[in-house]
Amino acid sequence: MAPIPQRTARVIMELADHANRYGASRYDELARRHEQARAVCAQLLHTEPGRVAFAPNTSEALCWVALGMAWKPGDEIVTTAAEFPSNAIIWLDIAQRHGVTVHRVPLERDGRVSTVRLLEHVNKRTRLLSVSSAQFSNGALADLKALGAALKDSDALFVVDAIQTLGALDLDPHALHIDALAADGHKWMLGPEGQGLFWLSDKGMAQITPRILGWHSVATAGNHDIITTELRGDMRRFESGTPNLMGVLALAESVSMILEAGMQTVQGRVTALATEFVWRLRQLECKVHTPVDADGVPGAGIVVFSHPRHQPEALSRKLAAQGVYHAPRGAGLRFAAHFYQDEDDVDAAMDALARCL
Repeated sequence: MAPIPQRTARVIMELADHANRYGASRYDELARRHEQARAVCAQLLHTEPGRVAFAPNTSEALCWVALGMAWKPGDEIVTTAAEFPSNAIIWLDIAQRHGVTVHRVPLERDGRVSTVRLLEHVNKRTRLLSVSSAQFSNGALADLKALGAALKDSDALFVVDAIQTLGALDLDPHALHIDALAADGHKWMLGPEGQGLFWLSDKGMAQITPRILGWHSVATAGNHDIITTELRGDMRRFESGTPNLMGVLALAESVSMILEAGMQTVQGRVTALATEFVWRLRQLECKVHTPVDADGVPGAGIVVFSHPRHQPEALSRKLAAQGVYHAPRGAGLRFAAHFYQDEDDVDAAMDALARCL
């Protein structure tokens, strides 16, 4: 979970004060700001506002995909064996309830996501292929461009859990032929917990029907005298009830800051800091578990490492005592620096790590 920007904290406090002073008496103003927030978040995905739904989190958005499809026995799903639980549990549940086969493809020995091995399992029975844009356990990137190109002319959906990169790396789901994308906002988008984004392609819209409906998801939303099951024509059909206005507006404020900095600037900064971490960790004789290219550059902002003379659990406790924020993940510990940080932060983390070794 990332710290939220000061400007985002101010929005949250302003909205709390607004609720305290006015209750629902100025709701029209908040509803207008809610749709402005959708437009802001759409810019991050290089899309139009009607393509974006606000989801409570990545897990629920992936459930919207799974529950919205018409499954039959013999259908198949392809994913990796290293996914975060949210991108595994729902597919295994679908398999148990509908007689579907799930192919969970292991990572390569060097920790990379194998495009070839994933596509080897794709056939006429494949209904979807679901991967993380970057693996939570080691930061390995999936080749979204290659996977999307391979699936774009098939009936199979290409589903991406983008929480580990959206807001750090420039991501255009339409250009990558992604059919469904989900990401909570509390990591690289710098938003609060419990508020994320959900995007579908035309193919995704055709195959995924909302199964959780309410007054907000239908064509007559706002007119409570008409009861209908006719859905809205855009992604708001997935938003069944009262929106999380505070979460949405806070997320949009953080996304606005990222967009103002520029995604190319953000991506360059994130990559540069991750590369610096890799080089400095190797100087301390650490093993870097994150796949890197020939120049030692990782694909995303995540760097996972371990040390041959120290157990990860013990090293984690020592780092925490030094005030170094990190996360135990996979075979080691995870660092993830964002664009607002600099080399001084890397120096401080590395100096603290050196004292722990």
